[in-house]
Amino acid sequence: MTLLTVVQNASRRLGLTTPSAVIGSSDATVIKLLGLSNQGGWELARRANWQALTKEKTFTSVAQESQTGAIPTDFDRIINDTFFNRTRKRQVVGPLTPQQWQAQKSIIATVLYDSFRIRGDAILLLPTPPASDTYAYEYISSYWVDTDADGDGDALAWEADDDVALLDEELLTLDLVWRFRQSNGLDYAEAFNTFEMQAAQVIARDGAKTLISMSNETSYDRPRYPGVQEGNWSL
Repeated sequence: MTLLTVVQNASRRLGLTTPSAVIGSSDATVIKLLGLSNQGGWELARRANWQALTKEKTFTSVAQESQTGAIPTDFDRIINDTFFNRTRKRQVVGPLTPQQWQAQKSIIATVLYDSFRIRGDAILLLPTPPASDTYAYEYISSYWVDTDADGDGDALAWEADDDVALLDEELLTLDLVWRFRQSNGLDYAEAFNTFEMQAAQVIARDGAKTLISMSNETSYDRPRYPGVQEGNWSL
């Protein structure tokens, strides 16, 4: 579903004249619909760790605390516990709080584990890594609009009528309906509740979900990592 179809579907539900174009339109109602749709997309993108907006970033370390090129242009937020040094096969602890970071900077002893903090739009690493180690982490992209039909986000907002959203199209339509009603002083409670219920369902279904066990049992039918079988062994 494109920007044009989102706005057209919302217009039909609101009883408005269905526009034939959105970008470049001089109609005040269409301009408002465009602005509200962008606002809804921005907020929806930040609401969950959507699988369609999840990306992997890899970078090669430089021998300094601040890592050049470690944060991509579309970076919105890191997914915790996904940061690893692939060269040395170990996790990078963090993100550290400002207090934890300053404490590590102040101690005399050598820090045993790689740790990181994001500050000033840069990733800082302790201890200072050697050059040429490969690091990787997953993050949520701020680009929720696909402008070139390649299935990947390219923009923070709608740019053309045929742009496609990486977010759920029906959610964007429902969101636009309640926002338009609210902005015009109309009753929007029912429309908002419908959107919220649908949002909860879509978030719950988005991507694969880990089973949560109330016991010590696991759903895995095989070991995840190589190990030694149970039994008696001669030493």
